[in-house]
Amino acid sequence: MPTSRRAFLAAVPAVLVAGCAGQPPLRVAVVWSGEELRRFLRVVDAYVARYRRPVSVYSAGDNISALLRGPAEDVIPDVAVIPRLGLLFDPVVQPRIRPRTGGHAQPEFWRRLVTPYGSGQELGAWFKIANKSLVWHRTGEQRPPASLTAWQPRPGTLAIGAADGWVLSDWFENVLLAYAPEVYDGLFPPSEQGNQAWWGVAKVTEALTLLATIWREAFTHDQGRRALTMQFHDSILDVFSYRTADVVAAPDFALPVIELYGGRDVARHFPFPQHGNGPPPLVVGGDVAVAMRGGGQDALDFVNWLTRPRASGERDALTGWVDEGGFLTPYRAPSHPLLRAPAQALNRAGNRHYDLSDRLIGRLEGGDGRGLWRVLTELFTDVTAGTVAPATAAVAAREKIVEGAAR
Repeated sequence: MPTSRRAFLAAVPAVLVAGCAGQPPLRVAVVWSGEELRRFLRVVDAYVARYRRPVSVYSAGDNISALLRGPAEDVIPDVAVIPRLGLLFDPVVQPRIRPRTGGHAQPEFWRRLVTPYGSGQELGAWFKIANKSLVWHRTGEQRPPASLTAWQPRPGTLAIGAADGWVLSDWFENVLLAYAPEVYDGLFPPSEQGNQAWWGVAKVTEALTLLATIWREAFTHDQGRRALTMQFHDSILDVFSYRTADVVAAPDFALPVIELYGGRDVARHFPFPQHGNGPPPLVVGGDVAVAMRGGGQDALDFVNWLTRPRASGERDALTGWVDEGGFLTPYRAPSHPLLRAPAQALNRAGNRHYDLSDRLIGRLEGGDGRGLWRVLTELFTDVTAGTVAPATAAVAAREKIVEGAAR
């Protein structure tokens, strides 16, 4: 359905950051809300104060993909901070992006992710990155499992916010990467197009079976039904506030929620378990700032300013965000002791793999109620709230994925 400017502005709240009167504001679309949005606005305040350029920040949420693809040119923002890498390579969105020039050099691993194969042009710059292969628990109460196959959580010990499809996709990506790294890599070789034929191999079914088995063992039917209504935030509370569960798999950005509701010095984490003698999986994600073509040079200047490395002694709203544990960046080590090792892993050459579902476009593109997220929600439902055997549910899930990849 076409998006009108009136409908867009009615659906997406805008926060105007003041600047010089008479200038049209630079329109910036983000996905954050709540505390993350407030933190981002503090960062933008510094830009406004320095350059006297008004900025209007829109919280588009999950609608950002529809916004950037929409036919109404007048609702496309000047700058977008995009949480899913695949959107940069979408056939509608990519031509609307102004390639990045004149900015700082990004680390090679991160630079390649935003550069179309063979083009040499960076489509954006990384503002925020994330380690998505951590398992959190209360201090002194857990011993890491020796391997994925040895991980047999008892009912009630594992918290999962299954109402958020991305939580389930993070689980699948970690299991697939640990179990069959060659399949994970085959889906996205050094080209944004990927090779969807890899979805059809037997190891995808085997990884889905392993995942379904872990979920089946961790939940009774009633617990499974409750998990399906639980969001990510509440799964953190289950472990660190209510203490009705023992562990939760969650990215580094869970830490501020943990400390807000559970207190400081209550949490520890271990890497997502490996399979056999292989290395632990390391799934990484992040948010990319891009300048859209309609924004002109001002949009590009803002992206370069926003994502610039800070000097070691520099203190501003962004470095405060990093130091307090809610934000990782390619250019600055966090001061929080629980995040030093996860941050170092993100910037160390080796077994880093970008979030699979965040690279997908087309029928498998993520979003609550659609794509890969929907398939995994149905798998979780079948084996926890339902009575389907893990192997049977895994075959059905693989068939849905293959069908979606073929369309």
